Formats: sequence, structure tokens, C-alpha cells
Amino acid sequence: DQRHTCPIQTPLYSNQAPPTLMQLARQRLLREENLIISTLEELPMGLLPAMFEEAFTDRRINILRAMVSAWPFPCLPAGTLIKDPHLEILKALLAGLDVLITEKAHPRRSKLRVLDLTNVHQDFWSIRAETQEGDRSPQAKRQKQPVEEICPNSGVKKRFKVVTDLELIKARFNKCETYLLQWAQQRKGSIHLCCRKLKIWDSPVFAALQIFKNIDLDCILELQLSQWSLEFMAQLFPYLEQMRNLHTLVLEGIPKPFRFAASAEQGWISMLLSQISKLPCLQNLYVYNIYFLTGCLEEWLRCLKTPLKTLSITDCRLSQSDLDYLSQCLNIRELRHLNLSGVVLSDSCPKLLGLLLARISSTLQTLELEECEMRDSHFIAILPALSHCFQLTKVNFYHNNISLLVLKNLLRHTAKLTKLAQELYPAPLECYEELRILRNKFKLLCPELLDILRAKRQPKKVSFSTRTCLDCFHSCFFDLEARLCLCPFQHI
Repeated sequence: DQRHTCPIQTPLYSNQAPPTLMQLARQRLLREENLIISTLEELPMGLLPAMFEEAFTDRRINILRAMVSAWPFPCLPAGTLIKDPHLEILKALLAGLDVLITEKAHPRRSKLRVLDLTNVHQDFWSIRAETQEGDRSPQAKRQKQPVEEICPNSGVKKRFKVVTDLELIKARFNKCETYLLQWAQQRKGSIHLCCRKLKIWDSPVFAALQIFKNIDLDCILELQLSQWSLEFMAQLFPYLEQMRNLHTLVLEGIPKPFRFAASAEQGWISMLLSQISKLPCLQNLYVYNIYFLTGCLEEWLRCLKTPLKTLSITDCRLSQSDLDYLSQCLNIRELRHLNLSGVVLSDSCPKLLGLLLARISSTLQTLELEECEMRDSHFIAILPALSHCFQLTKVNFYHNNISLLVLKNLLRHTAKLTKLAQELYPAPLECYEELRILRNKFKLLCPELLDILRAKRQPKKVSFSTRTCLDCFHSCFFDLEARLCLCPFQHI
């Protein structure tokens, strides 16, 4: 009988774990829309998160709407699942919340108070289907504890809260954000709309003022203002002062005004610094391509109420006095992340960079000094302090000028830093002949450089990079193997 001699056919998905009985049960339930909606009250609580995730992925709108109104936990972190904005899914989530707002008879097990549309609560979805009601697993216990207060404004007393991030680009929100704002405005008696991150990019003043007037400024934790002129920013300053819980401020691309007197310009700068000084919780400051930072870094940092955790100054010019002050500034003594990429250091005193690094060596976790025109003297100056930065997880020295001898010495120092997870180094000067990249020399040297790190520890992610090739406008990279530029010419 051939049925007993035929070999077992291996399915194409044999390398994947077969679905569990609980997964098969969930999939079966999701195909029975009316059945699952009618039995939501009886389903085990531990089954609901995974079922919600599958319904979300499959865009089963009616099931999502019903699950929101019957959600048995205080918080529904749906934003964790949102990869791309989808208007119909958002409408379903808000329609489920509408049931709790408008109807007198609520599902008996519903405890929902917060609908979180931001990408947080990553561990919430780790609850597996086998977590049953009454389970004592750590995951179940976390869910039965009171939800952490997301909104810092404890004075807001409304039945429900919707947490979101907003992005206003050229005076426009996307369709989902527009719908959410209109929906919340119509239900402002019951809904507190909590905006945690707000980005306003290249928008007219009236559009920015409109959004400031319609959201609770106390809720904003992160604010990004991009492509704004000083004279228009001045109209936003009264609102900036009200963001008492703001911990991250990003200022990008502020051009120099042409039509105004220097006295007016200086007045706006002073007003901006005055507003920053009134932010009691500011911990992360990012400034990119800000022309008026040069020569007044002390005014920016001295006015801060609390020590910074992140300082990112990129594509800006810093004077010698700026770097001198930075190396002794009290407000960076607890700094975890320092990014000075694009800040030209070639004319600065190398010793200042070493002093700066020594001051923050015990707390620093990421150091980015890409394209700073650093030379051997700058690298030599930071080596003693760098070897004591034991908390470092990332260093980025791409596109600087360093000789092979000094690069090897740098690698011997970073080889001692066992927490490094990402290391980006420049190719040594010996890999160039005038403006040309010596690709074969680069391929030959990089394994030798990598071995310096391997002699002390097993590096996790290491890359060496050349400057940009002038023929093809790409760089050569080496991690575990060489990835050369696209230039058709084979340089020696």
C-alpha cells in the first residue's frame, strides 16, 4: 500500500512554529464576526490583547469597535500597532469610545479610560493568549495594576483621555489627525486630548496659533519647530512659556532675517532665550542649523533650570569661547548624549574637547562627532577621557581626518569600552591620495583595524567609512566585508 510507504511531505513553512490551539481558536473566532462581538463579555481577559492585535492587523473594523467599548483594562495602547495612519481604523477606535461616552448602558467589564495612539507601552502586547483571567503571571499582574498617569496635567478631570502626537506640516495635518482633532473638539466636555509630541514645520503663524489654542499646552512633552523665521517665532513665545512639562525642545533651520534692524533681531533672540529659561523640565535640547548660536552658547545653557541629558548642536558654528564654556558648563554634568556633528573643530583648541569629555565621562552614553574636521591632535586629546567613558553604547567619528597610527591608538582605547554596541570610525588618511580614495588600500587595512577591537572584545556593530568619492558621490564602507563606492574606476 503506497499510503504506508510515501515519505512525509515537509510543508514550506516547516521552519516556523506551528500555530498553538489558542491561536487557532482566535483565528476561528475572528472569522465569526457576530459571534465574537456577542461573546466579548465572556471571553478571558488574557485572550483580548492578542485578539485585538489580530483584528487590528486584519482591519476587522466592526470587531475593533466592539472591543474598544468592552476593553477590560484602564488603557488601550493601540498606537503600538499603528505602522501607517489608517483613517477607517481610527474611526473604529473612536466609535468604540463613543459608545462609552454617549450610551447609558456600558459593557459591564469595561474599564477603559485612556486610548493611547502613540507608539509606547511596548510590553503590553507581550501578554500571550495563554494568560487567562485569574492568571498570576507577571504579564497579567502588570495589567491589573493601575495604569501609569500618562498626562502630566493632573488638573484635567474628564472621563476619557485620548493621547496622541501631532505633526503640522505646511499648515496641514494628515487625514487621521484632522479627523481626531474635529472629533475631540465636538466632545470636549468628555474627552481630554493629550498631545505629547508636537511638530510644526514650515507653517504660517495662524496655523500654529490655532493648534496652540486648541490643545492643552501642559501636556506637551516634546516640541519641534522647523523652518521658522525669528520674527514669526516671536509670536509663539507666549505659548512656549505655558509648556511647563516640556522636556525636549528641537529647533531646526532658523534663517537670518533680512528686512529687520539688528536691534529687532537681538530682541527676538533675547526673547527666545528668556522663554527657554522658563522651561522647568527641559532635559533634551536639539539645535540644528541655527545661525545665531555662535558666540552665545553660554547664554543658552546658563539659563536652564535643570541639567541636560541630551545636547545636540549640529551644523552650527561654535566659537572658541563657546567650546571653552561648554567644557566647564554645570548644566551638562549629567549629560548622556552629546552630538556635535557638523560643528567645525579644526581651528579649536584640542584640549577643550578633552576637558569636555572628561567632565561627562561617567554619564555619557552616546558620542557623535561626525564631520567635525577633527585632526590627530583632537583625537589624541580625547583619548584619556574616552577610555573612562564606560557607559558609552555608541561612538560616531565618521568623516574626520585621522592618521593610521592615531586611529589604531583610538581603537585600543575604545576596545576597553565593553558596552559599545555601535562604532563608526573614519578611514585613515593613508587610504587617500590627494582627493582620490585608494580602495584596495582601504580593503587591506580595515581587517587589521577590526582585529585591534577583537583582541579585547567581540564588537557588535563596527563600520569604517571613507569620505565621499568625488566621482560617484558615494563612500566606501567596511564592517565584516568591504562595500566599495559605485565609482567604475579602480583606484590603487
